[in-house]
Amino acid sequence: MIIDVVGSGSLGLLYGGKLQDAGNEVRFWTRTVEQANKLSMEGFKVIEQENTIQIKPDHIQVKPITELTRVWEHSPGDWLLLMVKQTAIHDVIREIGSLKTQVMNIACFQNGVGHLHVVQSNMPHSNIYSVITTEGAKREQDGVIRAGIGETWLGKSSDVHISSLAPMSQKELLRIQGLLQQAGFGCTVSNEIDKLIYRKLLINAVINPLTAIWRIPNGELTIREERVEFMRQLYEEALVVYEASGILVDGDVWDQILSVCRSTASNTSSMLSDVLHGQQTEVQSINGQIVSMARRCGLSAPMHEILLHLIEGMQPEGVS
Repeated sequence: MIIDVVGSGSLGLLYGGKLQDAGNEVRFWTRTVEQANKLSMEGFKVIEQENTIQIKPDHIQVKPITELTRVWEHSPGDWLLLMVKQTAIHDVIREIGSLKTQVMNIACFQNGVGHLHVVQSNMPHSNIYSVITTEGAKREQDGVIRAGIGETWLGKSSDVHISSLAPMSQKELLRIQGLLQQAGFGCTVSNEIDKLIYRKLLINAVINPLTAIWRIPNGELTIREERVEFMRQLYEEALVVYEASGILVDGDVWDQILSVCRSTASNTSSMLSDVLHGQQTEVQSINGQIVSMARRCGLSAPMHEILLHLIEGMQPEGVS
């Protein structure tokens, strides 16, 4: 099986490296030629608690995303794992747009909501799957550290339609599930992927912007009462929006938020990392989506809207 991994960030290297180590043919696609050259010359490591996987330079297939269409036309892949951030989705779609008449299996790993419609509308014949993961990964100079072993769920969101050319096959989902399990990931095919999507959206909307504003790792959110109170207010404001929107989540999501803070205590959230590097964040697809959902219901979400504007106001300069 040929697996195309689009994105060479922490999750891309973690999943791609372990899938390759398990015996699959993996092709890595990077944003720039420079990134591709660095990986092809140096390879990379996947560092786990009890094991280190070394992907050597002579065993890695890596090219810039600009070459994916050319390669795919004469050597199509079986699965495309879309592992870039939401902010890069349009760039990727632009590069692979000439494949829009093809039938592809695309697994989307993005945070937030809104991206599935973008991918589906530009790749109308492809089968689009959602992936939710709680894996922790930290990018290092020579590779990636698996910072926390989590779970991976995949399934079809109600936000996408079924391709008329190649209807979604449970067999294909079970196939990629099996490959991920063999590679060492806890992976489940879920018929309730939308519930999981909105659960993760709520968790991210509470944790990520506050770490970005206060410039602290996840675990430090819970060490002061004032921070926990702010988190709780964000959580309850979002719950009102969810209820008005008819979105159901588990009753213990607040406990899950606190658990995520503890289990990823030393992690720098992706939003904080983006702010520190002066890069565009995913705040629009996270807190911005809650604000939009509220408006559609005739409500407001003032705390989430304030965070949205505060984070967006940090771009593109970032903070020192």
